Amino acid sequence: MPELPEVETVRRSLLPLVKGEVIREVRICLEKAVKPAPEQFVAELTGKEIIDLQRRGKYLLMVLDSGQQVAFHLRMSGRLVWQVGAVPLEKHTTLVLDFDDGHSLHFVDPRKFGTAVLFPPAPPPAGLQTLGLEPLTTKKEELLAALEQAAARRSGPVKGLLLDQGVLAGLGNIYADEVLFAAGVRPMRPAREVTTAEWEKIYQRMIEILNKALDHRGTSRRDYVDGRGEPGDFQNHLQVYGRKKEPCLVCGNQLVYTRVAGRGTHYCPVCQE
Repeated sequence: MPELPEVETVRRSLLPLVKGEVIREVRICLEKAVKPAPEQFVAELTGKEIIDLQRRGKYLLMVLDSGQQVAFHLRMSGRLVWQVGAVPLEKHTTLVLDFDDGHSLHFVDPRKFGTAVLFPPAPPPAGLQTLGLEPLTTKKEELLAALEQAAARRSGPVKGLLLDQGVLAGLGNIYADEVLFAAGVRPMRPAREVTTAEWEKIYQRMIEILNKALDHRGTSRRDYVDGRGEPGDFQNHLQVYGRKKEPCLVCGNQLVYTRVAGRGTHYCPVCQE
């Protein structure tokens, strides 16, 4: 699933392309992916101008001149890609926005879990309304306090806390594994046992890794590409994620693959305590 660096990269690549575009036509190829109902979705969007493209957590928010927004969630395999001129529809296309100048924005999703919600008239997605703090824009003291407060209330693993979108918006499986490895904290450690000094290190490593992933335009392991259809290359810099049973790049011991908080998890039993 695209996480914060991937969704932000899509936003940055699309913003200069879509800003100021007027939606001439809306083509829905997968009705279950849109809200409200297709007829109303089309009627409300047609003729609107896109004035901004924002991100909140893993949501991409298209802001319209009417004050309405379209919340895109890419889920497991969704891609939002700008197309120049008329092009054939790719297999698994969910939605197409055609613009007055002949260009278009294609929402392609092989696994068909991605969504596009226009609000109003539909209510905002429930997940959008309950998002926690943004790692890269929240002040350090506020974010550290929120993490420690959340940890004090739970006995579950620290990785589960980092994945909780109600606490921390945008972090997912890839970057949780990478952050905990860099901080030297085992993912299955009870969150309430993580010390203040360790939270400080987790915070520092999280900011470093997310910014580095943004510099490399995200991680492309399967479906992810940016808004121009270009892959990222942070997959070439991953230290543990996706390296099941390979040697640790720091100590040389074999990495362990297990399940933590219901998610496949990679860690080093020597470098992480």
